[in-house]
Amino acid sequence: MKHKKVKLIKGGTRTQISLYVCIIINASIFLAGGIYSLLWKLNIVDTGSAFALAVSILAACGIVSAFVSGIISLVYFKPVDEAVDAINRLSEGDYSASVILEHEGKQVKRLKEAINKTAYDLSRTGILQKDFINTVSHEYKTPVASITGYASLLKRTDLTKEQNEYVDIIIDEAQHLSSMTENVLLLNRCENIQEVSDKKLFSLDEQLRRCFQYVQNDWINKEITISGEFEEVMFYGNEELLSHIWRNIIGNAVKYTGKGGEILCRVEEEAGFARVSIRDNGCGMDEETQLRVFDKFYHKDNEQNREGNGLGLSIAKRITELCDGSIIVNSEPGCGTEFLVILPNNKENIQ
Repeated sequence: MKHKKVKLIKGGTRTQISLYVCIIINASIFLAGGIYSLLWKLNIVDTGSAFALAVSILAACGIVSAFVSGIISLVYFKPVDEAVDAINRLSEGDYSASVILEHEGKQVKRLKEAINKTAYDLSRTGILQKDFINTVSHEYKTPVASITGYASLLKRTDLTKEQNEYVDIIIDEAQHLSSMTENVLLLNRCENIQEVSDKKLFSLDEQLRRCFQYVQNDWINKEITISGEFEEVMFYGNEELLSHIWRNIIGNAVKYTGKGGEILCRVEEEAGFARVSIRDNGCGMDEETQLRVFDKFYHKDNEQNREGNGLGLSIAKRITELCDGSIIVNSEPGCGTEFLVILPNNKENIQ
């Protein structure tokens, strides 16, 4: 189905506003002249005060005309501001953005119709994309699990050294695909919910300790020193979702910290907010990487370690947003990286 193209009339609204302002200014000048002439004919003013009175009348009419022009501009530009706001929301991925059609000029009406049509088309495309990703990811899970299982069985047979290396590669790649599939499904799930459910009160500091234990073998093998300042913080939220934030950040800290490095974790509660800082002294990130580190599937071009799939921090950011929190990254090449997560701790909502 072909859609009717939106026609643009260049300069239409601008010409109308300029015409109105010109009319108001000329009207104010004629009004000032008329008032002055009337006062002169009635002998209310004399020659000595004529100039001062003329200036006063012109100034008063100028103020009135500026006020009226401002109101007209506000009326004309209000729908334009609404359109700009809707476009900004669309650019940020909010495809529910739309504008209300009112009794306005043809140009503004056509602009609003184009925005609403674009929002509708993008929302439909987004739904199809998410459904496709969800379906493909589910279809991947079973064959990938089968590949991993059969490859593991091959490891138990008598294989040559070279054959064992091939089997290890198959297992590693299958596990990589399995991890990516799980992350895609998790991210898709997080993007399709607007409010976090299944909240309960749990120990946030204890959860972080368990997340460090989860990757214990990795940081022990690299002889990384783990230190922390764990203030006792009881947090009200979804424990499972929050664990994905800490596992992704801690996993990256271990991954990008060199042998013999150090990772510091700090947990505290302040003014109704839980603050978690995870800092390492690893390789750090440049400015471009910091700007794109939360993008989906992002990998730095010259990055040698490609074990991840570029979704972990996207998931962490989305979960943080669902919790009405914020995640901040501070880094410098060669000096390490710090991730600071700030979450509102609404313990008063416990029923």
